[in-house]
Amino acid sequence: MNPRELYSSLLDALLEVAWQQWTAIGLAGIRASQETLVDPEALTLATFEIARTDPRLFDEMLDWLSRNHAVVDVSRLKRMAKAGTSDQRRLLGVAARIAGLHGASPTLTRLPDEEFIARESHAGYGARDLFIGEDGRPLLTGAHPDPVFASAGYARGPLELRGISQHPDASIPACLRFRARALVGIGPRAEVLTYLWTHEWSHGREIAVRAAYGQAPVADYLASLAEWGWAERRADGRRALYRLARGLRDAVGTPPRYVDWVTAWPALVGVLQSLRPADLSEDARWMRLYQALVQHESGLRAEGLEVELGDLRSWVERGPDVLHRAVVAIVDRVRALTG
Repeated sequence: MNPRELYSSLLDALLEVAWQQWTAIGLAGIRASQETLVDPEALTLATFEIARTDPRLFDEMLDWLSRNHAVVDVSRLKRMAKAGTSDQRRLLGVAARIAGLHGASPTLTRLPDEEFIARESHAGYGARDLFIGEDGRPLLTGAHPDPVFASAGYARGPLELRGISQHPDASIPACLRFRARALVGIGPRAEVLTYLWTHEWSHGREIAVRAAYGQAPVADYLASLAEWGWAERRADGRRALYRLARGLRDAVGTPPRYVDWVTAWPALVGVLQSLRPADLSEDARWMRLYQALVQHESGLRAEGLEVELGDLRSWVERGPDVLHRAVVAIVDRVRALTG
C-alpha cells in the first residue's frame, strides 16, 4: 500500500475504535465495545482530530459533551490539551462554548479563556474547513457558517445537536472510570481507583503518569488507602507498591481491558496526521511517516496497545516496506482492541 492507502486503513481503524468507545459511554449509536476501558478526556482530544473526516461522529461527540459535562474531568482535560495540537486546543475551546450554551458548568465554559487557549492567536487562524475528506478536500462547508466555529477560524454549516446522548452506564466495564468518579469524585482519587481496579501491584509514579495527574496527590491518596486498610502496601527495593484490598478489588467484578489511552491516543493521532494527504513527493511522505513513528514509538508501546515496530532506521536502505509493515501492525493491533 502507498501512504494514501495506509492513511485510509488507519483512519478506518481509529474511527471504529472511537465510535465503539463513544457509544459505550452513551453516545447515540450501536457499535459499543463494553470490555475496553474508556478514557473520556483522551478520547475527546483524539476525536477532535480523527472525526474531521466524519461529521456525524464529531457532532454526536459535541452532543455527548453538552449532556454529560458534569462527569468530565476538566482539570485533566486541560492538562492533556496543553500537550496536544493547536487544532485540539482551539476545538476544545469551541466545544466548551457550545456546552456552555447547553447548561455546562462554569468550570468547563471557562476553558476557552484559559491561558493555553489564549496562546492560539486569532491572527494565525485564517479560514479553514472543519471537515475534510480522506482525499484532503473540504466536506460540508455550507453557505451559512456556524458562528461559534467561525470565531475560531473553522468553516462549517450550522450545528444542530440532536440531544439524544445518554449518561454513561457505570455498571458496564468500559465505564469503570465513571463508577470511580461517582464514588470518590472527579479528580486524582478516581484515577487512582481506576488504575488499581485494573492492575495488581502498582507504583505511584506509574499511576500518576497514566492518570495525567501529579505525583503528590496520587501518593497522598495511596498512603491514605493503605492507612485505612483499603489497600495493601509492600516494598519493592526502594519503591512502594500498592494494590486494593480484596473486598474493594472484588467490588468491580471482572475488570475491563486497560489501555493507556493518555499515551496511546496522541501517538495514534500523530501517525495518522503524518499520513494525511499533502502536496508532497512520495519520498517526502515516507520520510514524514518515519519521523512520526520514531517520535511516537514509546506511545505505540503503551500498555494495552503494545505495537512492535521493528528497526525503523533500516527503511533508508531497504525501502519503505519496513514503514508499511509498521503501520499495518498498528492497524492490526487497533482492530484487535475493537474485537
